[in-house]
Formats: sequence, structure tokens, C-alpha cells
Amino acid sequence: MVKQSYAYGLPLLNENPFSIRPLEPGELGKMVGRAEIFNRLKNYLRLGSARRIMLTGPLGSGRTSLVRCLKPYAGAYASIEHLPAIDPAKALLDMIYKQLLGAEAPSGRVELVNQLVTEMYGFSSKLPMIVIDVPASDLSILKVALRDAQSSIERLKAVVVLVCDARERNQLPQGVVDTYERLPMHPFTPSDVVALVEQRLASLGVNESDFTLHDATELLEAGDGFPAAIITTLRNAVDSLRMDEGIGLAQTEVDTSAKLLPRDGSSTLGQIMSPPGEEVNEAPPSFVQSEALPATVEDQEVESPFAFNADIIDASLPWTERGDAVEVEESAFGDFFDLDMNELAEAQGLDEPLHPTPFTTPIIDASAPEYGGGASIPKGPFGRLAQRNKAHRKQITEEANDPDFEENVQHSVMSEKGNQYWVAIETPELPEDALDDLNGAELIHDEIGLLKEADFIPEPLYEREDIESSSPVESPSQAAQGQISSQNDLIQLFAEIVANLGHIGGSSGTKVDSSIMKFFESRQQVKLGSKEAYPLNKNQLNSLNMRDAYVVSMAHQRSYSPSDEEMLGHLGIKRARLSQISNRLLKHGILQVRQVGRSRNYQLTQSARAQLIAWGGLKGGEF
Repeated sequence: MVKQSYAYGLPLLNENPFSIRPLEPGELGKMVGRAEIFNRLKNYLRLGSARRIMLTGPLGSGRTSLVRCLKPYAGAYASIEHLPAIDPAKALLDMIYKQLLGAEAPSGRVELVNQLVTEMYGFSSKLPMIVIDVPASDLSILKVALRDAQSSIERLKAVVVLVCDARERNQLPQGVVDTYERLPMHPFTPSDVVALVEQRLASLGVNESDFTLHDATELLEAGDGFPAAIITTLRNAVDSLRMDEGIGLAQTEVDTSAKLLPRDGSSTLGQIMSPPGEEVNEAPPSFVQSEALPATVEDQEVESPFAFNADIIDASLPWTERGDAVEVEESAFGDFFDLDMNELAEAQGLDEPLHPTPFTTPIIDASAPEYGGGASIPKGPFGRLAQRNKAHRKQITEEANDPDFEENVQHSVMSEKGNQYWVAIETPELPEDALDDLNGAELIHDEIGLLKEADFIPEPLYEREDIESSSPVESPSQAAQGQISSQNDLIQLFAEIVANLGHIGGSSGTKVDSSIMKFFESRQQVKLGSKEAYPLNKNQLNSLNMRDAYVVSMAHQRSYSPSDEEMLGHLGIKRARLSQISNRLLKHGILQVRQVGRSRNYQLTQSARAQLIAWGGLKGGEF
């Protein structure tokens, strides 16, 4: 029997029946206001009508509770509430297979979809139900999963329900949204709120209440009109009534606050603050001064032992001229300071004079021309520069002190046009007899420094290149024989050149030139670089144009360089274009290249040759 009503006409309850948790499959009686949508989905399952439904509504509108209450009416039930980020479409199909059929899904996607479609026809009386209720935090993953698995889900004979709100629906791909039938969740009406309150109170055995349509209208106006907001307001109202009345709360209270208790021992503060040797009268333990009372004169003397009454002291005066103030301070401080200024003055007079330190360093004049007379020779990265600078300064000093030294080595000369310029002091002219005695050749020899015949050493005409590490090492005897033969060839070559010096313009000149060319060509060593190759691109090899095919055919027969005249003439292009084609085929693994001297030689790779043989493009080694 209800005796008294409180907020929203609710009675005082021993238990709170209002909870916003989603309903479970066995709690169909607690669901109100969703009869139309519930019966529609239930008929789809019973009649075997495969549908794809998009259940839209805000958070707290009862979407999850509605689909869970439909579980007993489905032939099989699969609920997808989370998807991994790696291959979400395959994971979605795996979860559907495992929950509907109760077995592990096949590894291949094609086999998985085929078996899933076949098993759906085994549910004859009731269709299976697939609920995709992924939270908004995984929306990006859900978009990928629905997009990639859309064609597979369309083949399933089942009722597929996609739970989402308006914002999630707008972010899904339009091609996915168009394949689903939309069912919106509408707000509650006042009669739905009254039915909700009566049903929840009836679950506790309360069949009478003062909850009216006016209270229901106030609840709808206070929130958004959906079940979560209404139930939350009712839950808070019931909890506040129970807390005000103390229903369900423990009556016993325990005081756990900390309290101040008197000390068991004596206080040591006085011992610390008192001077040494003075006894302090300790107060009894039971005495605790808790209030701010004015202290007496005796208490002040005990608390501040250093306090004294003295006149103002002038600190600018010496200690010996302060008069009675010194005595007052000495009496005030007691045994703390025992200084006799007279003794200190006498002791200071008996002190010995200070002796000079043994570590005396002479002062160096850095502005003097020579500093550090006997200093050591400077070292380091600038040692030679310092020595040269020091020697130059010394030379300048000596020349300045020399009376015979001519200070000016240049003098000014005025030209006929009025220009003034500086010239060196004229050097004494050579007498004419000296020139007659000198030979012209000897004069030239003295001026340009010609070498004597004995000092002439012929230099080698060429230097042999370094032998590669792959060549075999020659023995000392072989090296000596090679050197002797090389010298013999040189002697023979020079002999031919000297013998034909007078016939350069004739036919023998061509013979000498050709022999020189043959001599150096026989000793020229071409350096070979390492091969450069890339993995074969079969798609590119299969789609060659006619120009590329000609280049590949020539590379199969022989190696070529971009300067090959035959290939350039056949293709009608220039060297730059052939080099571009060759580099493109090189990057696709069709050709390989090697540096030979200063040119790059291209050739067909073994992998490309083997692929052409496998395709039938090469028969017997020919195109």
C-alpha cells in the first residue's frame, strides 16, 4: 500500500528499478514504445524475408535493446560489436561464419563466402539474424569492412541489421547506404513514459503510483525524449529519495579524525634555547599552553636568553674607542665571546715582516722588437711563421742600426708628361769589354739555366696503368723479362723514328704513324666495370613496342652502346634517345649494363632471355 508520494509521483522504494543498461534477450517485457519496429523485424524472420535494415537513432534510443530482444525469434544470431584494423572485411565474414554455424571459418575468402551462402539455405523455419553494432570509435574500420564485404553480404539469406546514428550514416559510403532499408527510432510519447514507469514499478511489486501524464510531459521536456534520458532522470530521483530517508544506508558511524594528545616526556625546547651550563625549569607534563596568553617578564627572560638592555652602539668607531658599550656587550654575551683587544694588538706588533715569494716572474715587454730573449723556439702549427716573423724583426733592427744601410731602395721619378712614379735604384751597367768576352750561348746558358748533357735524363713516354686485382701476380723473373722487352720495343721504335725523320712528308710517314698507334694500342688496357642489373618486370617485357623490341633483339645478339651507328641509323633517332630507351629497359630488368672504358655497353639479361624462351619468343636462340 502506497502511503506517500514524492517527486514525479514516485513512492519511497527499497530498490531502484530504473537502469539504463541495454535489455537482454529474456527482458522483452521491459521494452515499451517500440512495438511497431519490433513486430516488423520479427515478421521478417518468421516469414523468411531476407532484408538489410539500417536501424538509425541517437545514442540511448534503445537500438541495442531492440535487436537483443529479437534473438529468440531468429534461427541463428550473430552480433558484431568490434572489428580489427587488419583486413576488417575478412574478419567480419569470419565472425559471421563462426557465430552462425559454430565452427571455424575456412582460410580462403572465396571458400568462406561459398560455404556461408550454402548454409544460409538450411534455415527453413526462421531466418538467421546478423547485427552489426560497431561503436562510433571504429567508424573508419567499419567503412572499409562494409565496402569490401558488401557483395558477399548481399548474397546471404538473412536479416542483416546495421545499427548507426545520423552522423555515422552520413559518413558511410553512399553505395553501402543505398543497399539498406532505413528504420528510424522515434522519441517517446507521454503515454510511452507512463507505460515505462508502470512496468518498472510492477517489477518490484508496486502496482499503484501517483505518476501522471503531466509528470511524463515534464520528463520529456527536460530531456531529448529518448529512453536513456528519461530513465536517468527517474533513477536519480529515486536515489535521492532513498538517501534522504536513509534507506539502505548503515547507521553506525566511526570517528576516524586525528586528535591532539599531550606528550608523555618533557619538552626539550628549553634545553636547546638556553646557554650551556644554565638549568631550565621544565614544566610538568600535564601543563599544555593551548591559548595565546600574554607572557610575563620571567617567561620572556627564559625564552630569549640573549636579550639585554644596552645603549645604541656606533659601529663606525673602533673597538677601543667605543667606551662603555664594549663592557655592556661583553657582559651581555657572557662566555660566548672572550676577546682581549690589547693582546691582539701586541701580538700583531710582534709578527715578522712578510717575505717575498720565491716564484717571481719577470715582466715581459711585448712591445719590444725582441721579447723573451732566451726563450725556446716556438712550436706548433704556427711555429715556423713565428720564427720567420722573429727573424724579420731582428733583421729590421740590425739594418736600422747600421750607418751604411740605405734606407730608401726606391726613388721618385718625374716623367715628361708630368706623371710621377717609383723606380728601383739603378744597377751599375756592365762594361762593354765584358760582353765581348762572353759567348752568346754561354750567356743564354747562364740566364735560363740549361742542363748539361750529362744531367739530361729522358723521361718515359707513358706510364702503365695499375693492373686489376683479378690478374695473376707475376714472378720477379717474368717482370724483369717484360721490362727488358718493353725497353727493346722502345729502342726499336725510336730507331724507326730517327731513320725516317727526313721522310716525314713521304709515304713512310704513314708507316711510322701507324706503327706508333699500333704500339700504344697493344698496351692499352680497357677497364671493365661491374654489371648493373635490376629484377625483371614481366608485365613490361610483355608490352614492348616495335622500337623496344628491336633494341631487345640487338641486345640478345650482341652488346651495344648508345653510340651504335647501325642501331641509330635503323631507328632514325639520336644517341640521347637510344640511351633513354636503354635506361628504361635497364630499370625494368630487361637489359643489363657494364662500364667498358668510357662507354656503357648494354646486353640482354638471362632472366629476360629465359622468359622469352618460356613464352616462345626465342626458338633456338633466335627471335
